[in-house]
Amino acid sequence: MALTVLDAGVVIAVLDAADGHHAAARAALSEALARGDELVLPASAYAESLVGPSRRGQAAVAALHSARPLAGTSRYANNGTNGRP
Repeated sequence: MALTVLDAGVVIAVLDAADGHHAAARAALSEALARGDELVLPASAYAESLVGPSRRGQAAVAALHSARPLAGTSRYANNGTNGRP
């Protein structure tokens, strides 16, 4: 078991099947989850991941919040704390 810090690019790619890195991002995230890694999404990456969905509306933002990649995230890094941004 290890700590895996997620980058916004990985989250964005996992959520967008048309993204050129979708398959690789899904595979990497699946491997981390299979190993039992603790997943962390820094507040800055979380904010960056919200840009596209925010432009598409509240339903897209809600979809990001309930997405499987984030469901496996055990904590959100927020200025050195474990609180969700």
